[in-house]
Amino acid sequence: MSQIPLPERLRPKSLDEVVGQAHLLGPKGALRRLTAGGRLPSMVMWGPPGTGKTTLARILAEATGHGFMEFSGVSGSAAELKKFLADSREMPLFRAVPPVVFLDEIHRFNRAQQDILLPYLERGEAILVGATTENPAFYLNPALRSRCQLIALKALEPAHILTVLKRAWAAERGAEAEPADVFDWLSHWAGGDLRSALSGLETWLEMPDPDLESLQGALGGRMMFDRADGHYDLASAFQKSLRGSDANAALYYLSRMIRGGEDPRFIARRLLVCAAEDVGNADPQAFILCEAASRAAEQIGWPEARIPLAQAIIYVANAPKSNATVLAVDAAMAADDAPIPEAIRDAHTSTARKIGRGEGYHYSHADYDRPQTFLPDKLRGETFYEAQRPQERGWRDQQEPNTAALAPLWEAWVEAHPEGGDLPLEAWSTELACSREGLGRALTKLASGRFRLKRKLEAELL
Repeated sequence: MSQIPLPERLRPKSLDEVVGQAHLLGPKGALRRLTAGGRLPSMVMWGPPGTGKTTLARILAEATGHGFMEFSGVSGSAAELKKFLADSREMPLFRAVPPVVFLDEIHRFNRAQQDILLPYLERGEAILVGATTENPAFYLNPALRSRCQLIALKALEPAHILTVLKRAWAAERGAEAEPADVFDWLSHWAGGDLRSALSGLETWLEMPDPDLESLQGALGGRMMFDRADGHYDLASAFQKSLRGSDANAALYYLSRMIRGGEDPRFIARRLLVCAAEDVGNADPQAFILCEAASRAAEQIGWPEARIPLAQAIIYVANAPKSNATVLAVDAAMAADDAPIPEAIRDAHTSTARKIGRGEGYHYSHADYDRPQTFLPDKLRGETFYEAQRPQERGWRDQQEPNTAALAPLWEAWVEAHPEGGDLPLEAWSTELACSREGLGRALTKLASGRFRLKRKLEAELL
């Protein structure tokens, strides 16, 4: 019996043997195009475990004529990496063709340690191929990212895993009948991780008188997903559940991320984004609570961090939703550049004032109701922010309508309705550009001594 693990014995030798990753390995795939001319650029491959990152690195190095040197961010230190790179530079084999330095778990190096790689990449003395289960945007230096192609791998589908399981069976057992039930179960149990599926098959092959039930018992039933497995799918489902006001679903996806070992800071970031993007000013308290939960999670860590995070999640899920904020800022970002009006340009120097800066500006605190134009002439009349929910009209609700304009409307209505009746609040609020709530407060003052304003709630039979 071979001492080499089955996943290693089955490691593909060419790109044609690699399963899945059609977006990278198909005729128009990114890796096919990047290496078509025989040149291998530095890259960082990121995605779930067991999807072929190490295999692809080895195949690409061999296919483009580069030596392959492997270093792990788990077991190696920054000092060892520096010595490793310096020593490789002196090897005769690598003087003409730079080696591919494969750094597994590259996210384990902090940003200062990652800087060690930069001069070697700049001088062309090494080609970096990094592998990580984490988003490079969060864990890699911008300087390092800018020198590498970012290659995203996807979790393998059960059909891909089934293909390799059949390939492994043919290599190990030849003409014996395939255990179809075992293959089907393993292909789903692995959760997209081919290495786990092959290790599970190897366990089955080594068991005396094996059957599916005994294999399930040996492997512990359903495999708990690694934090990278479905990492972004879980994050997406989490945020969409919050946006859809489903607290139960959001808490479920929180539990999935916790069980997978997710960093609480990542969950807190998603929660903050949702509070700003999906709740916004419909309930500004949501963002404040999420920010507090984020600080708490960072300070106390797992398992207690689940409590403030869950509290904030329940609040955000039940809060009124509005994306008016993100629509407003995106609309403003899309607007053309235009000259700032002279009245509101900086005029704190005499030189600026001599050329007309600040002329015509009215100090707003002197008269809050005095109209004044702040947008450039080219954009005058543009509206970027539109309140979408009643809760977002709170600022307008705090302002009384123009009583000079409201008084004639009120007196005309009183003359026509001496016995009282329903007030045309909608028409007046539109005419005076204010809310019903603001009108109600102003009308209470006007009606004092003659009428009593009532709130009326009617039920209509369905």
